[in-house]
Amino acid sequence: MKAQEYFLIILGIVVLLGIALTFLRKKHQIQKLAARRRTILIDLLRKAQEQNEIFNIKLLGEEGGKYGLSALLLKINDHQLEMEVLEYVPMEWVDTNIDVYFRVTLQEGPIFYKFRAVVQKVRAQSQRSHLFVTPPQDLEVGQKRNFIRVRPPQESVRAVAVWYLDPTRPIPRTTAEVGPPLFHYRYGMDAAPVVLENISSTGFALRFALSVPAEPPEHLAKGSQLLCLVIYSADEHNEQFNLFWSTNEIVNSRVEEGENPTLVLGTMFTNWAMLGQGKTEIHWFHTSPTRGVMPITQWVMQIDRKQRLLM
Repeated sequence: MKAQEYFLIILGIVVLLGIALTFLRKKHQIQKLAARRRTILIDLLRKAQEQNEIFNIKLLGEEGGKYGLSALLLKINDHQLEMEVLEYVPMEWVDTNIDVYFRVTLQEGPIFYKFRAVVQKVRAQSQRSHLFVTPPQDLEVGQKRNFIRVRPPQESVRAVAVWYLDPTRPIPRTTAEVGPPLFHYRYGMDAAPVVLENISSTGFALRFALSVPAEPPEHLAKGSQLLCLVIYSADEHNEQFNLFWSTNEIVNSRVEEGENPTLVLGTMFTNWAMLGQGKTEIHWFHTSPTRGVMPITQWVMQIDRKQRLLM
């Protein structure tokens, strides 16, 4: 074999090795980018989970336009998401396609996402179900959706009390440090000075009765801090009561004129505590507008489920 033929063979081997090396390098880059993207997707889901965001699930197909669920994300791994729904989910959901909507609050503000998933398994009970779904392969940045804000049934709210919170003083650590409220409501009152207008996982709106002419008190202005107590029942028969304490910042307000003018305040939770009946010590947990309060999130989901069943 001539030297020229040897050279051509060696050249061919070098070219083939170069092509193979380029292919392997490109494949490695694709795998690296895919792993990085998967990490970003998982991180976004974990942020939403940490912020106690409610995930909105829409079943695709014939019932997709009129049937949806609200869920909490419980567990995340590379192969599966476990979500809790506070209602019965039929086994027919297995192997069906769903769209999942959720919100994450980042440094630049709240961002709304959507992804397509497949229901792998359903573990159903009469009033609580667990859905196991495929993790997202990609996320779509969606339009802002109306995430859950509900008006609680009148019979479930047993009492509401509101105090002005002096920002120069520490928040109370026991009920003995709390004086008489500025406004209070008990179930059955004819003329309620204050009512719980609506609630979400990050705050609630309060409606106050005003005198005529309507002049909102200075301590109910935007930016003021309030101490609130809401006694509510989240069970079916309104037999077990929860004592929810919170400190709230007023983020917006409006006066509704008329024969009986009212002041509606939108507030966000800054600290919260659940107090057992007969207990006096208040153990506070800090929160922020980017993080929902778990017991209130669960109450919101229960109310939303009941209201949708009545539609």
